[in-house]
Amino acid sequence: MKNLTPRQQEILNVALELFYKRGFADTSMRDIAEVMNVKAASLYAHIKSKEEIMEWISEDVSNRFLKRYNDLKNPSLSAFEKVRILVINHLTEMYNNVKMFDVFFTNIYRLKVDFKEQHKYLERINAYKDLAEKVIREYLLTLGLADDENLMLTTKFSLNVLNNVYRYIPEENFDLEKHIRFLQNVLLYGVIGKK
Repeated sequence: MKNLTPRQQEILNVALELFYKRGFADTSMRDIAEVMNVKAASLYAHIKSKEEIMEWISEDVSNRFLKRYNDLKNPSLSAFEKVRILVINHLTEMYNNVKMFDVFFTNIYRLKVDFKEQHKYLERINAYKDLAEKVIREYLLTLGLADDENLMLTTKFSLNVLNNVYRYIPEENFDLEKHIRFLQNVLLYGVIGKK
């Protein structure tokens, strides 16, 4: 994320909380200002619009997920090593800021909230999603799953579980190593019934 001033960071924190609870469309600049106990007009000295906040969020989320992108493309790594990197990076970055992740994927990715540079972030996240699916697919092939519709469904199911695990395991109960082992040993092995 770009370097924010302390006031911009405060605006982001308040907006993020409101976007998470109410959604982007149902949060106004006035709502943000009210929580901050300032006049809405004063916020414009620090930000251009509510959409700029979504750009900050989108940049942060896409940068987090693309951190290990080149590792996932490394041909010298095994399918197992790549899927481990994918799971570790995905869960670590998601649980480092659950609210930011949720706001991005709910409002930008699924609901397609529109803002100036939205296409750039959607392209980056879609490139990550495509690579993540490829990594999972290649891993499942090494475990003996046939290259058919079941492989496609299992791949998409696996990524969907990664994307939504935070909805089922609260941050305070999340244990990175424990849940990485679960996803690798139970989900990925268990899907085809062998280890």
